Amino acid sequence: MENIQSAQLEMLPDDFNDRDGFIAEFLGEDFKVSLPTVERDKDQVLLFELDGKEISELKYRHFSVVMNSERRMCFFSACNIDGLTSIRGVQRSSWKTDPRIDQKLQIIKECYGDPPKFSRGHMTRKEDPIWGTLPLAQQAGADTFHVTNATPQMQPFNAPVWLELENYALENARQDQMRISVITGPVFSSDDPEKYGLKIPVDFFKIIAFIHDETKMLTATGYTISQQDYFSPQEFIYGPLKTYQVSISTIEERTGLKFGNLSSVDPIKGQQLINLALGSVQDIRFI
Repeated sequence: MENIQSAQLEMLPDDFNDRDGFIAEFLGEDFKVSLPTVERDKDQVLLFELDGKEISELKYRHFSVVMNSERRMCFFSACNIDGLTSIRGVQRSSWKTDPRIDQKLQIIKECYGDPPKFSRGHMTRKEDPIWGTLPLAQQAGADTFHVTNATPQMQPFNAPVWLELENYALENARQDQMRISVITGPVFSSDDPEKYGLKIPVDFFKIIAFIHDETKMLTATGYTISQQDYFSPQEFIYGPLKTYQVSISTIEERTGLKFGNLSSVDPIKGQQLINLALGSVQDIRFI
């Protein structure tokens, strides 16, 4: 999560023509991980024109975003991570809008600022898509600073296991020179509280897909976290937010998204009522 900087319209639509976006076959032709499909609230999927066609996928370097036009935030951000060519130390960029879609459909300043306002929380983290050649890695890092890839999160987003989970996935990809795909997004609810004229998502999800070291098969695990305590009327110092491992089918039910075959390769598939509070990444069930 990054603090607010001035959102700037610095690019032109044609500047994105070379972006590859999320690649479904990234883990292998036999282990396809498709972009999620929006099954609920389909009418809220933001469409824009490209080469005379209406599409919903905003392609960036190594990741893609699909926007919710009503909430003005992404339904999800999906990223490919290549541990073999991952690069460290790419500098952060300034936040900016995406010129391919109407600025009015992007949240620029309303809810962002110093506390008690929110920070811009990266959905695809800056660190994840920065792989390949240095120019491509720098481009990918800068792409994560489009406001389309951000949602309002409390300051600070006090979630050690959530952050550890992201670092764990990235560091294992680097050490094992492996590839993984990560899909992250907010859980939109009609009950989300309103702040600064916007409905703020309380919960977030993350799905990590990879080839299991032992089984050599596609595996996917799902997680959720909530910033509900931020909206509590009580005044007290909030403790660390809890991260839960949940079934992907539960995430599908809550978000209205479908994740293709990932629910069938989930170690806790069919256990919709299971919410495993994670004390550390060592508690994750991979089998």
